[in-house]
Amino acid sequence: MPTLAKTPSPRRKTAVKRSQKLSSQDSGKDSSSISLRDEVVAYRKERILQAACDAFYEHGYHECTVEMIAERLSGSKAIVYYYFSDKHSILYEIYRRALDEAQILILRAAADHSSCKEKLVAIARAYANWVTDNTRTVGVYWREVQSLTPEARAAVFAEQKKIDDVVAHVIRDGVADYTFKVSDVQTTARAITGMITFTYTWWRDDKRLSREAVADSYAEMALRLVGSFT
Repeated sequence: MPTLAKTPSPRRKTAVKRSQKLSSQDSGKDSSSISLRDEVVAYRKERILQAACDAFYEHGYHECTVEMIAERLSGSKAIVYYYFSDKHSILYEIYRRALDEAQILILRAAADHSSCKEKLVAIARAYANWVTDNTRTVGVYWREVQSLTPEARAAVFAEQKKIDDVVAHVIRDGVADYTFKVSDVQTTARAITGMITFTYTWWRDDKRLSREAVADSYAEMALRLVGSFT
């Protein structure tokens, strides 16, 4: 694994900030330079987050140290601290990104279809695919929620509710047009997202069920839960 660049000195940081400020007032070429720097920063942050996620998954948040994360990057902990203030900020960013990704894919799945039945099937499949593609991230998400500060935990729960609300909205529309038969819409929505989320506890790529088979199974189960499987 290639080593990240060394942490810039305070003098270098000041020079970079000054250069960025001047560049924003200059030509398109300078703007491209800023964009390139942003891409480099994003890439390095992503590598740190992936290394941290793997470390948290394998050792647990409280047993994992910043040094352990840095070792996975073949660097020192100064690299990690250059981009993140502390270990908790890394954990919270893992949650924030996971929620953003899940919300986007669920909204997109719903928007790409017209009928409530098609929307629910698309949501179940898309979310199942995301979970099987990100089992370690999902594992950290559900194992380490108590490691977040109360404020961060409240923010995570609020964003999680938005995902359940999208599913509930689809179910509610299905009940309204008699496609679905559900007595408790919100609980049913949570049951669907919950059963898919906990796939991380048992699914492995080398097991009998393929990624596609898992998605198909959950689509069928979602329809059964809303009384619309035929």
